[in-house]
Amino acid sequence: MSAVKRVISGSLALWLRIVVTIISQIIAVPLYLSYWSVETYGMWILIQSIITFLTIFDIAHHNYLGNEFLKLGKKKTDEIGEVLFTGLVTALIVALLIFLTFLMMILSGLISQWAGIEDINNQAFEVSLLITSATWILTITYTGIVGRALYPFGYYPLCAWSGVLIALMTTTSSMFAVYFGFDLIGTTIATCIVTLICNGILSVILFRLAKKENLIVKNLNIKLGFSRFFASLGIGAQAGLDILRLQGVRFFLLPLSGMAQMIAFSTMRTGANLAQQGIGTITGPLMPELMGYLTNRDQLRTESAFAVIWLMLCVVLAPAVLVIQLVAPVLFPLWTQGKIDFNPVLFSLLSLGVLVSALAQPPIAVVNGNNLVRQQFIISAISTSITICGIYLMVPIFGITGAALALLIGEIVTLVSYVYVAKEWLFNAELHWPNSAFRNASLSIAVASLGMASIIYFPNYEDYCLVIALAVQMLVIAAYWSKLPQITRQRAANQAIRVLPALVRNRFNKTLNQVN
Repeated sequence: MSAVKRVISGSLALWLRIVVTIISQIIAVPLYLSYWSVETYGMWILIQSIITFLTIFDIAHHNYLGNEFLKLGKKKTDEIGEVLFTGLVTALIVALLIFLTFLMMILSGLISQWAGIEDINNQAFEVSLLITSATWILTITYTGIVGRALYPFGYYPLCAWSGVLIALMTTTSSMFAVYFGFDLIGTTIATCIVTLICNGILSVILFRLAKKENLIVKNLNIKLGFSRFFASLGIGAQAGLDILRLQGVRFFLLPLSGMAQMIAFSTMRTGANLAQQGIGTITGPLMPELMGYLTNRDQLRTESAFAVIWLMLCVVLAPAVLVIQLVAPVLFPLWTQGKIDFNPVLFSLLSLGVLVSALAQPPIAVVNGNNLVRQQFIISAISTSITICGIYLMVPIFGITGAALALLIGEIVTLVSYVYVAKEWLFNAELHWPNSAFRNASLSIAVASLGMASIIYFPNYEDYCLVIALAVQMLVIAAYWSKLPQITRQRAANQAIRVLPALVRNRFNKTLNQVN
């Protein structure tokens, strides 16, 4: 499979996973609210957030090893095998220690007390949290590391498609459990059983592929394994700060605004979270290829990789947030059954945060892919501190809208910081930053922000505001396209043609050949 096909296949898999998530969210939210109380649904959301924090250092270790695998390349199978086998043993030891610590915190009641769970719900919350945490630790250690070890050998699409199937199965199982009357504990057990079965099958497949690529070695260096783990702690701390900044907002909102407002914020942020995942459908499959371009000091192909992400921002994300801003006030009350009020300003600020995050993906890829751990941690510490301070300052004044504004400011600080570090790294590597493309992509965000503001504050002319904003976006796209390198435009055109039906694609190619 060629590099282009691998990127396309991986992207399609991740897009399908987002489609599954969107459909499940559309169905799940009204389903949960119909069969569960708001408090039970709030506990379900809280459990998912806590698990995210629990696995921070595991995922950071996996990502650190994944970057090492990509830097070694597929020709160094013995070295990849040593890193893989040592990493698995190290990760298992660390996961058990984390779980035992977490178990003591649950049994002591510290987590329930901190989360403000009422005494009547304590047992259900703690049992569900314990089962979910044990399941995650059992499933992510093996598949997370072995899957990443196979990325240099072209297996990213396989892992991505496996993720689609697992997401579909686990999401469906939880919704069916709720529909058939299961409570919080019953739904958790059903979901975890399906998770274990799916990941067990995937583990067998990944082991056979690793054996095929000669990655099963007997070399084991625990000392070196823990050295790599400690090196990844910076990434874990950075990831924890990012999660605290992006997903941990609900923890700060809970004491500041109460459970109802926290649920309103989390529910309204669903669209932004899905869009954020959409960005990952491009950056994830592109990372193995981009690391190869950076290693080879290939300026043209590096710019092409950047362009793929920024084209997604200009062509898809920016126009999409404008359209959604117009239709959301109608669709949101239907989706939530009128139990949660729609806040257009809050929604627009969350959407802008996604656009800024998309703009930041290329410099983030440069910094993260080269394991610049210290810079990652410093940037996350600064942006997280600004976000948290902003929440405590603005939520008492503006309500949950203030939390969205604080998040947006944090995203802007993150963007500026990563661009600065990426520029410096590229300069030292005798590469340069694509200033013109970056300016045009930034202009697209500015147009989208003005368009959403006009839709909010001129509701009687919202249709005209949308049309004007989309027209200006088209001009920005045309300007951006005209300044792209020829190879980038050709590749983008080829990828666009691939999504056309076969008959139309063949006729297009035939016509093009006749013209040439």
